[in-house]
Amino acid sequence: MPIVTLKQLKVHPAQMRTTYDLEKLATLTLQVYERGLDQWQPIAATPNGEGYHIVSGHRRHMAQLFAFALREWAQAHLDTEITVEVVRTMIHTLVDSLGSLEQVVASLLTKHGDEEITFVTFEGSQKAQILALQAANYGSEQPDMLGVAHSFRQAVAAGATPEEIARNVGQPVQFVRNHLALTEIPPELAQRIAAGELPMSVATIVAEVPEPKRTGLSIFILANETDKLTAKAIKECAMTLKKWPGLQLPMMVKHQSQRNIARALVRLWGQVVEAYPEDAYAAVAMIIYRNGHEEPWATQDKLSLWFQALGGDTYYTNGDSGNRSGGINWNAIVEYLIPDISCKQCPIAQLPPQQLRTDLFQGRGGVLGMPCRAGEEVQRCLHGLAANDLFDVRVPWEWSEHPGVVNEAGEYRVKRYEDLSTAWQAQAAKEQSEDLAEVASANDEQPASKNALSEDAGQRPSTISSQPANDVASPTPPSGKVVEQQKSPVVKQRAQIARFMKHHEQHDVNHPFATSCGRCRHHLDNSPTKDETVPHCAWAGRLRTVSFKLLSPDDKKLSPIPVCRQFAPNQAWREIIPAHPSPPELPRDWFKAQILHLVKAANQHGSSRNAFEFLAGRPMTQNEAYSDWFQQQMASQSGELSAAQLFTLFIWAHSEWQRTHRNEFVLPTNGHGVQFANYREAAWPLTTEAL
Repeated sequence: MPIVTLKQLKVHPAQMRTTYDLEKLATLTLQVYERGLDQWQPIAATPNGEGYHIVSGHRRHMAQLFAFALREWAQAHLDTEITVEVVRTMIHTLVDSLGSLEQVVASLLTKHGDEEITFVTFEGSQKAQILALQAANYGSEQPDMLGVAHSFRQAVAAGATPEEIARNVGQPVQFVRNHLALTEIPPELAQRIAAGELPMSVATIVAEVPEPKRTGLSIFILANETDKLTAKAIKECAMTLKKWPGLQLPMMVKHQSQRNIARALVRLWGQVVEAYPEDAYAAVAMIIYRNGHEEPWATQDKLSLWFQALGGDTYYTNGDSGNRSGGINWNAIVEYLIPDISCKQCPIAQLPPQQLRTDLFQGRGGVLGMPCRAGEEVQRCLHGLAANDLFDVRVPWEWSEHPGVVNEAGEYRVKRYEDLSTAWQAQAAKEQSEDLAEVASANDEQPASKNALSEDAGQRPSTISSQPANDVASPTPPSGKVVEQQKSPVVKQRAQIARFMKHHEQHDVNHPFATSCGRCRHHLDNSPTKDETVPHCAWAGRLRTVSFKLLSPDDKKLSPIPVCRQFAPNQAWREIIPAHPSPPELPRDWFKAQILHLVKAANQHGSSRNAFEFLAGRPMTQNEAYSDWFQQQMASQSGELSAAQLFTLFIWAHSEWQRTHRNEFVLPTNGHGVQFANYREAAWPLTTEAL
C-alpha cells in the first residue's frame, strides 16, 4: 500500500460529519495507539492536487494524530498506565484549551504532520467518492444533521439523484429530500431544526417557497419562540405566502376613503418590498399568520397591523412615555402615499363654498374629513377622487330624500357629480326654507310694537283713563308664569336642548353609553338658524320631538350617564367600541346573529326607546324605521370590527335588552364589559337647580 504523511490527507469537501463524539474518539485513539491502524480497514483517499481528500477514515485520521500525541505523553509519564480514562482526559483537556476539535487537529498536524501512514487510493468519479463517503459514515456513530445535509448537497452537485443517495445510505427518499432542504434555507433556521427546536418537515415547507419570500418566512419563524409556532401553522402560512400576489388595488370598495387607503397601502408595499424585500415578506408572513392579509383596508385592526409592520415611525406611532396614545399617522399617509389625489381636480371641491348646516364634512375637517367643505385649505384628503375614479360619494342621511340619493346598506350615496350638485342645491333650498319659516315664526311671537299700542290706546273709550281712583284693577298673574305660558313649542324645545348642552358634561360623558355633544354629528359650529342664540344643534333648526334622559347608578360613587336620544355618533363603530381583553373563540356569524336577535327582542318589547340608539344614531326622517336602520348599520360596520370588539358589542346587547325589559339594569362601567354596575333610567332634570 502507498505511504503518505498525515498532513497530506485533507478533509473531503463533502464530509457529512461536523461534530464528533469525544468519548468514542478516545476509544478509537486507544485502539490505534495499542495496535496501529488495522490493515483490513485502511484510510481511503483520492488524489487532489498536492495531497489527498479522505473518502473513508476521517475519524481514524484524527485518532492516529491523537495516538502520536499520546505516545509522546506516555514517554514523559512512564509510571502511568495508559487507559481510556487517560486518553479521554487528554482529548478533553486539549479541546478545552484550544477551543474546538478542529483547532486541536490543526495544532497536532503542525507537530506530527510529517508522520507517515499507509492508505489505499480510491478510484472513481466525484459522484462515486461522495456516495462512498456517505455509506462509510452511516456506521455505529450517526453523523450530525447539518453535516448530512451538506454531504447530500455535494452528492447532488456531483450528479447523484435523491433516490441514489437514499439507496446508498439505506434511508427513505424523503429523508434525503428533508436534509437537502436544510441546505436551501437560511443557516440560522437550519440550526434550529438540527437542534430539534422545530420539526424536520419545516425545512421542506420553507424550501418550497421561492425567494425572497423564503428568507422573509424564515425571519418570521426565527422571530418567534420555539413553542409559539406549530408545523401546521408554518405550513399554512407558507402555502398562503407562496401564492400571495402582493398588495393590489381592489376592483370594488365600500367608499372612496377605502379606495384611497388601498392606494396608500399598495404604494407603501411597493416602496418597502423594493428596498427591503426579505424584511417586507417577513412582515407579510406575520400578517398572514394573524389572518390580516386579505383586504387590509377593510378593518381598522388590519390597517393598524399593516401600517405598523411596514410604515415604521413615519406612518405609525406607538405613543410616548407621556402615555399619549399612538396609532396610524393619517397626515403623513395622505401627504406622501396618495399623490394621485388633488383638491384641484377633485369634483367635491367644485361644489359652492357655502357651508350648509348639514354638509358633506359633517363637522369633521382635516385629512380624515372633507377639509374643502370645512373651509380649510389643504392639497388633498382621504375622501378625494382621482381623475379616473368611479364617482361614488357618501352624503348625510338628512339628504336622503333629495333627488339622485340612493340607499345602499344603510348609507346614502350619489353616483354622479350632477346628482351631488342637485342634492346640495336641494339641501341648501331646504335649509333656506327652514330659516324663512323660523323668521316668520319668530315675528309671530313678537309683542305688539309701541306704535301699535299707542294707536290701540287712542281708540279706547275715554272712560278708561277717567276711571275712579278707588276702582280696583283685576289681579295680574306673576310675570314669570305669563312668560312660561306664552312660550311656543319650538322655544320650549330649544330650551330643553340648550339645558342638556350646557349641563351634560357635569356627568359621566366618557362612558361608552353616554351621548356627548362633542361626539355628535348634529353638533354645529353655528346656529341652525339666523338667530345665534338658538342652540348649535341640528335638532334645534325646527320643531321636532326631543328627549333627554339620565342613567343613574345605584352606586353613588359612580356618576350618572347623560343620554340625548337624538344623538348620532360622528365616529365609525370601530372607533367607538373597545376591544374586550379576552374574547372567546366563537364564530363571528354566531355573535352577529345573537346581537340582532337581542336587538329585535328589545325593540319588540313595547318600550318607547330602541336598542343601541347611542351607537346607530336616530334617523331624522320619518320614512326610516329604526330597526331597519340598526340592521343596515350592523351590516355595514360590523365587518370592520375585530373579534374582541364584536364580543364587546355582544355584551352591550345584553345590557340594551335589559334596559327595555326592566326598571333596573346592568351596564358595563369600563367600556369593554369586565366590570358592571346597576343603573336606572330617569328623566332629564327640568330645572338647572335639579342638576
